[in-house]
Amino acid sequence: MHKLVFYIVLISIITVNYLCAQERRVISFAPLPMENEKKTIEEFLPLIDYVQSKLPIDVKFNYKKDYNDILLGFKDGSIDIAYLGPLPYAVLKKQYPSIRPLVSIKKQDGSMGYRCVIAKFKKDEIDFSKTLTVSLTQPLSTCGYYMTQKLLQEKFAVALEEQRYAYTMSHVNALTSVLEGKYMLAGVQEEFAHKYESLGMEIIAMSEEQPLLSIVVNTKTLSSEEIKAIRETLLNIPVSEYKKWGSIVEYGFTPSDVKAYDALKIEDAIPEKGNM
Repeated sequence: MHKLVFYIVLISIITVNYLCAQERRVISFAPLPMENEKKTIEEFLPLIDYVQSKLPIDVKFNYKKDYNDILLGFKDGSIDIAYLGPLPYAVLKKQYPSIRPLVSIKKQDGSMGYRCVIAKFKKDEIDFSKTLTVSLTQPLSTCGYYMTQKLLQEKFAVALEEQRYAYTMSHVNALTSVLEGKYMLAGVQEEFAHKYESLGMEIIAMSEEQPLLSIVVNTKTLSSEEIKAIRETLLNIPVSEYKKWGSIVEYGFTPSDVKAYDALKIEDAIPEKGNM
């Protein structure tokens, strides 16, 4: 009888330990707000499903409409992983050193960066000697105020701070607002501008390459073992898998160039609000 009780207790302990070991970790993921929430989440769902099938984690979407909310989420520990561009990374790194670019998302042409552009409606004649109206994405978007002011100055000798500009909160909104005649120019990422060329949008200025958009991790909320496992899983996704996924991740991942990210310098303060 005593032996029977002992074995029952032993089996119970083993079962409890096994279940504890199998308990899945919940990871909070914040994708970059480049389009609307539904479209962005749909793009990442195949990737998330794949990662969850390979690792003992459950990924919870923590969608934020504003870059600042993503930065705050890293600081307060409510975000473990995010999909970010170089400017929001650089801003966050200054305020919160416990952030690390893990893997970057490859581009179709194999380039190791992306470009920001200024676009206009092809039929519009722009007089750069007069006040311009400019639609931007978000304050912390790399292709928003940060690169648009550089391009206007370098290509047209125009100071953005002296023009009329507003944040429309996404690349799509910035472009469609020009098509609707609300603004003369849009500062956006190159690939979005190309999508709207068939509707009459035209690129008139283009930046040098910026570091690729990356999956970044919160090193305070994730262990080194978890970070390593996530990184290896992302880098070893078979081509047969990711080529079926959405346009964001259909070309797979490459290790992030940390030096390229850390080299990004923010010289001037970026206005948090537009002036129109």
